[in-house]
Amino acid sequence: MTSDVPALTSFPYLTQDEFTQCIERFVERYAKELAERGITDTNVVIRGRAAWQQYLQLRRPLFAEQMRCASSACLPENNIEAELEDADPVQQIYPSERSTNESSGYVEYHIVYSRTWRVPVLYVRVYQIDKVGNMQAVLEVERVVSLLVTDNAVRGAIAAVDFGGALGIQDHPVLGHPCLYLHPCHTATLLRAVVMPSSDDGNGIVQIGMDNYVAAWLSLVGPSVGLALPCV
Repeated sequence: MTSDVPALTSFPYLTQDEFTQCIERFVERYAKELAERGITDTNVVIRGRAAWQQYLQLRRPLFAEQMRCASSACLPENNIEAELEDADPVQQIYPSERSTNESSGYVEYHIVYSRTWRVPVLYVRVYQIDKVGNMQAVLEVERVVSLLVTDNAVRGAIAAVDFGGALGIQDHPVLGHPCLYLHPCHTATLLRAVVMPSSDDGNGIVQIGMDNYVAAWLSLVGPSVGLALPCV
């Protein structure tokens, strides 16, 4: 199966230069559509001056509706299976498409290159308006998950694959302040699974290159921290 997608030298691993090209192509291809659909604000940008410092930043509002959902009781276990069948994760994750919602903070996602693992790493920082109107960073793992993943069905799916357990706290490698991050130890395995044939005859192979590497990766890891890409 041939493709016009620019090839990577050692998929699923990236060089620093390939990572830079991948995030540049993601901005070119997806930033405008994500902003137009209200998934992010206009702040889908590449930060960092030196090549080794460059990372992709996506930001989206945090809504009062999400805060109310975060404090509500979870579904009983016997309801999770039914919810998984009917749930629309994008609608649940992004009430931003509902015009009556008011922002109560924002979430920043930073996609940073790991020279150790040679794959992207997703860093997350949540800012929430407190009772007196000040913007405060939220660093408690359970609280962040409750704020970002408000659909019980999505939480159940995350728990079922034990992916949420990979969420921890670490200093941002470029900015230096503490952030939540998804550990990259399973990234290569997840991406290899994406390009596996979907049938015995070899059809259905997904071609991943510089144009769609970041989008494919985010489609796998993003939902566990409330970031879904419906346009991918």
